Amino acid sequence: MERIGIIDLGSNSVRLIIVEVDDNGAYYQRENLKETVRLIADIDENGMLSEKAMHYAIETIQLFTRLCKTRRVDHIIAVATAAARQAANQRVFINRIKKETNLDFKVLSGEEEAHYGYLGTVNTMPQTSGLMADLGGGSLKLVSFVDRMKENSSHLPFGSVSLTNKYNTMDKPSAQDLQQLEKDLTSAYKALPWLQGNQPIIGVGGTFRSLARVVRKSKNYVPDITDAFELSYSDVESCYKRLSQMTLEERLTVPGLERARADIIVAGAAAIKCLMEVSGRDKIITSTTSIRDGLLYEYLHRYTKDPIVLSVITHHIDNLITYYRLEENHLRRVSNLAVTLFDQLYNLHRMNGFERRLLLIGSLLHEVGSVIDVEGRDKHTLYMLLNAPVHGLTHRERVICAYVAASHDELFLANINDYVTNGPLRPEDPDLIRKLAVFLQIAHSLDRSQTGTVSRISSEILEDKCIIKVRAKSSAELEINDAQRKDKAFFKVFGLSLSVVKSDSFF
Repeated sequence: MERIGIIDLGSNSVRLIIVEVDDNGAYYQRENLKETVRLIADIDENGMLSEKAMHYAIETIQLFTRLCKTRRVDHIIAVATAAARQAANQRVFINRIKKETNLDFKVLSGEEEAHYGYLGTVNTMPQTSGLMADLGGGSLKLVSFVDRMKENSSHLPFGSVSLTNKYNTMDKPSAQDLQQLEKDLTSAYKALPWLQGNQPIIGVGGTFRSLARVVRKSKNYVPDITDAFELSYSDVESCYKRLSQMTLEERLTVPGLERARADIIVAGAAAIKCLMEVSGRDKIITSTTSIRDGLLYEYLHRYTKDPIVLSVITHHIDNLITYYRLEENHLRRVSNLAVTLFDQLYNLHRMNGFERRLLLIGSLLHEVGSVIDVEGRDKHTLYMLLNAPVHGLTHRERVICAYVAASHDELFLANINDYVTNGPLRPEDPDLIRKLAVFLQIAHSLDRSQTGTVSRISSEILEDKCIIKVRAKSSAELEINDAQRKDKAFFKVFGLSLSVVKSDSFF
């Protein structure tokens, strides 16, 4: 096992993540710490970082270094971004860090910073095309990508902190300052015509996450997940107007808004609103990724030199299965049986590729709740899939998969109406979950002993009955009897009785 520490010395904060990598290459984030230092706010008119800012940053890095030692971190990757990059006394600062912490910090160029943000984005988000916008304290990184491949890239020398200081938006800003801020932002974006497009903006950074939390809280939205949360232009515009009309003291009480970001949120929201207006993109997909994720993927794939995973959802499913040491052979057998039933019974359900994919994903992860406890595995599975790092799914897909997986023994729809009323589910989705859950329940029963005794199935629809013929290596009595007990659930969903029989002859 190996533990990796990544320290990111940003313009607004210093962050540390500690990632555990097991002997099979599966990884899991063990720590994610942040300390707000506001380096970019302490650069004087000559471009020099103040002694106070440097001391605070170094003190924080020392603390993180001690934590890494305590947590037995094997390797630390340390990078600095816009504030250090822009500082006239950059070399003095970096040398002091080396002397006092024994860490070699690499000062990333704007292009490198954009690249690592892009790597983190395309390895975690379901969208294959879009515009990544990584808004930090002192810079904005922009990367357009199509089919997960980078097309254009740029970085602009402003961020939430520097814009706040320049346009006096920390407390309640004047109309004139806001007007000038929006005018200058619009001008900067128009200099990059490639920003325009129809695909969504992938929003990276604390400002995007803060806006997502504020909007979620205002709508009582569930699930309580920031990653892949969607923001419309009207969401951003109304949030910006609301926050810009508040004093700093008032903003400190806004549900969902981090206190450490209340003073810089107005300028950050303005940067996002103007980007949407100039680019013509009317939707933001919020990402919880960062340059730290890009650095991690580069490190994990340092031997192949190819840090872009082949499939986002497949990669993260495999990672969860491996890290939690789930019974992979059983999971894949159940998934294959469930999808086979789905395919063979198409004339009964008339569902298509979208639903088939969700059944496959839910089947592969239906045992994940057992890492908490085998008792109450249904609720634990639902919790895990709504809280574990399952990347590559929209919120609607994620909730459907979670409920399908949680229903692998019996239907489990606790609180599902909340996800219809205040979340991403459509009114017809509970019925969709019921249908997919029945296929998973039958498939799970057909590998009940987890020995793979059922080698093949064949299904036929008669006038009032569905017959599933089972070919098995041995008696399979346990599997067949357990699958037959799903007769009531099958009838309730499809209006047909179910007959599961062992047979050497197939339709």
